[in-house]
Amino acid sequence: MRLLFLAPSPPHPTMGGGALRMFHLVQFLAQRFEVDLVAPALEGTKEAARLAQRHCHEVVLVPPSPGGAWRRRLRLGPYERDPALAETIQERLASHAYAAVHVEKPAMLPYVSSTVGIPIVLDTFAYGLTGAVRALRHERGGLTRVRNLLRLARFAAFDAWCWPETHCILVVSEPDRQRCLRERPHRRVLLVPNGVDCTAIPPKPWGTSGPPVLLFTGDLSFDPNVQAAAVLATEAFPAIRRSCPEVELRLVGRTPVPRVLALRSPGITVLADVPEMLPHLHAATIYVAPLATGAGTRTKLLEAMAAGLPIVTSSVGLEGIEATPGREVMIVDDPAATASTVVQLLQDPGRRQRLGQAARRLAESRYDWATCLAPVEALYAELLPRRTS
Repeated sequence: MRLLFLAPSPPHPTMGGGALRMFHLVQFLAQRFEVDLVAPALEGTKEAARLAQRHCHEVVLVPPSPGGAWRRRLRLGPYERDPALAETIQERLASHAYAAVHVEKPAMLPYVSSTVGIPIVLDTFAYGLTGAVRALRHERGGLTRVRNLLRLARFAAFDAWCWPETHCILVVSEPDRQRCLRERPHRRVLLVPNGVDCTAIPPKPWGTSGPPVLLFTGDLSFDPNVQAAAVLATEAFPAIRRSCPEVELRLVGRTPVPRVLALRSPGITVLADVPEMLPHLHAATIYVAPLATGAGTRTKLLEAMAAGLPIVTSSVGLEGIEATPGREVMIVDDPAATASTVVQLLQDPGRRQRLGQAARRLAESRYDWATCLAPVEALYAELLPRRTS
């Protein structure tokens, strides 16, 4: 009997965020149990399939059905249900070859019936509607606020009435675990933090020369990252540059939207779809992430910690990461405080190094993937036979 792993996109180690977590989770589980992976054939399909096939029993990436735009406009629920993907999943479940089904994100729940007859394990990434509520509070356009409010209502209705009975819900942070236990008191909840591969991200060398570089990374089409980049570039960075005229700001990430591209100016560089993030982490002097919206644990923060960078972020940005402000990271929640904190660190190389080294130690001891994913092994050992050589 095998595990059916349902993913909303192909797991991939270079895509960041959810795709990165899925990649490490699939690899971790497939080394211990027989795993079949089913996902839609989206960006990065060929490379994702090649990597997953090294470990999985089977990998099935399903091309999307035609008419997706119409389905998105006409659907009642918050998530699309692609007919071709649904048929593939139902055929798999009907084969009775599986002892459990692992569902990545609530977006994949519409593909799993409540009468499936085997344990369902749901990995939420960021539990609940915290991110959507934060986005609504920061949205200024009236029409956009109405649209987002309706969207939030659809998510809330789905969460309240459309979840199947789950064997276990995985969450990434202690605040998410507490929220989940309050809202679903009779469900089993397991904390499985996001992690980082500390062997793939060595700490940066200290004592390098050149102008100081501030770095922000992430998916630059994702609204919380777009907002953070805009605040950093237009509100914090000008004040930083008045004190440190030689400093540079680099915004590095995937698919930057026009609003991010428009931030390019003297001293500010936008780099899109770079082949490797490590050189940019090692070139940075300080990692700055003034996030005000979104939810869950940010893998970009964990990567900066693994790289040994001093980090200036917000309370929202640090959510789910058990770091001590002032020891492993600096926490500030407005652009003026961000600017003054960055300037102080630019003027104090010793403190930058101490912060970066403490962040690296925390990444190694608490957030390496081998440590973070250990609870999942114990969970599935109750449900699945161990993989044999």
